[in-house]
Amino acid sequence: MDVASSLAVVQAVKGALVVLAALGLTAYKWSTDTVVTDDAVYDYIVVGAGTAGSIVANRLTENPDVHVLLVESGGDPPFETEVPGMFPFLTKSAIDWNYVSEDDGYSAQYHRNGYLDLPSGKVYGGSSSIHHFYYVRGHANDYKAWVDAAADDSWSWENLIPYFKKSECLVDQDILNSPTGQYHGTNGYTVITRELREISLKYLEAFQEVGNKVVDDINTGYTLGFTRPMVFIGNGIRQSSAESFLLPIKHRLNLHLTKETTVDKILFDNKKNAMGVQVSRNGKTFNIYARKEVIVSAGAFNSPKLLMLSGVGPKAHLESMGIEIVADLPVGESMEDHLAVVLAHKLEKTDETPKPENPSDFPIPTFIGLDALDTDQGYPDYLTLNLICRNNPTNLLLLCATVFGLHNDVCEQLAKAGQGREILVTVLNVARPISRGKVLLRSKDPKDPPRIYTGFLSNSTDLENNAAYIEKFIKVTDSSYFRNIGGETLHFDLPNCKGLEKNTRDYWKCYVLNMMDTTFHYSSTCRMGSVLDGELKVLGVNKLRVVDASSMPNTVSANINAAVMVLAEKAADLIKKESDQYNVGHCVT
Repeated sequence: MDVASSLAVVQAVKGALVVLAALGLTAYKWSTDTVVTDDAVYDYIVVGAGTAGSIVANRLTENPDVHVLLVESGGDPPFETEVPGMFPFLTKSAIDWNYVSEDDGYSAQYHRNGYLDLPSGKVYGGSSSIHHFYYVRGHANDYKAWVDAAADDSWSWENLIPYFKKSECLVDQDILNSPTGQYHGTNGYTVITRELREISLKYLEAFQEVGNKVVDDINTGYTLGFTRPMVFIGNGIRQSSAESFLLPIKHRLNLHLTKETTVDKILFDNKKNAMGVQVSRNGKTFNIYARKEVIVSAGAFNSPKLLMLSGVGPKAHLESMGIEIVADLPVGESMEDHLAVVLAHKLEKTDETPKPENPSDFPIPTFIGLDALDTDQGYPDYLTLNLICRNNPTNLLLLCATVFGLHNDVCEQLAKAGQGREILVTVLNVARPISRGKVLLRSKDPKDPPRIYTGFLSNSTDLENNAAYIEKFIKVTDSSYFRNIGGETLHFDLPNCKGLEKNTRDYWKCYVLNMMDTTFHYSSTCRMGSVLDGELKVLGVNKLRVVDASSMPNTVSANINAAVMVLAEKAADLIKKESDQYNVGHCVT
């Protein structure tokens, strides 16, 4: 199979899934859609039923006297979101906003389109319904910046641990019975398991041999090393926020969930109080009001878009769009994301026909690593997500062409290398990038997608660091295992890198520019410290908060879903305390 055939198969499968979705096979699971009416009033309006919005709505409705309207532009998660093995078919589909980056003329030099696809979930659960499952919390050092931005020590790692545990139901007894078990919860809504296929053990030994630690648990806040990861999979089902936090409470009478409804604007009175929202549904536009607060949880792209459409944002930009200013704030600026560089190693020969993976498991055998150039510093410089494909060119094509969107020529080279070989595919991320992007309005029409500039590699230090981290990572080829089976780093034939000597710093910098993608860890577009205060309230206005990845003052050294969850858990408590409705969240078994 070549790239064209692989893409054709993907499109055919997606077409079949659209037909199945029309049958509403999962509709029985979800609560009846609330038909909202013009001038309806609720205590809270939560915009977006994604990772954060689902959690906030769940926790606020623990008080039966509090009525919450949860507004979602998408709808019921189709069955393919539940099945881990279906992950390649979720992006660029009806449950994805299908946003793309603006072409900066510099990065993504060897992608098919010259720009990056920026997957973002348009469905209950948001991006937690389409992400890649890794449960990684980040390092304690990441959260020091949260403390500084909020001027509040309650955002420290140590003070957030109870919120991590509150969401979590870890079912791995080896971890729970170990010294690190104290960092994990067993009564939360979200079931977490570990990916434990033994094929990864030989790789862990190889990395240990060249000087890296091998650990069982990377989520203790102060750990570097390589490990078999924890994942958002429980009972064979993706543990999205919809599955975890909405499904168990669908019968709560005070939770009002409306789907396929888009919020176009936040409504303010003449004292800059957020009174409610203007929404569109089925071609009609009307207003809904909140007695207490409007909480925006629309994600790192749509939250800044909504604020700016409502007059909250950079004055010059909003004036250029003809939007009346409510508050002049740096909304949409300083976006962060983890740039992904795709590496590959060709390993042992095998004529083994790959057995079909259980679709209820993590899709591909995997391990992860948090590492630093100088491990004595105690916190990571980069994160690697490592996937093992054994004599499986088809899977390699799916990863390369569908997930990463690299040039067809690169994908063909990767698939050819995987014929009769085991291939280790690595997604390397700089943990805390310096480069920043931005989100701007395209127009004042809510139907228009935002303009998204990733800013990838706009600071040259990130390019230099990426190359240095690759050089350290590939030292694993000096291990006994790699030497004994003739393991080697793949150097793709990249037209832009011709004439550069392999394995030099200049070569790897060129490689990064050509073999990069996003890990869709977008954050910080409505960050604490500049747009929000330490309680996630929007500065300069009243009765308005932003609770999602955009609220993070900086990204974390990890896949960000766990960090967004902890932010939402804490935010829910802040909201409840202010309303004199605070109570300790119950455990769910």
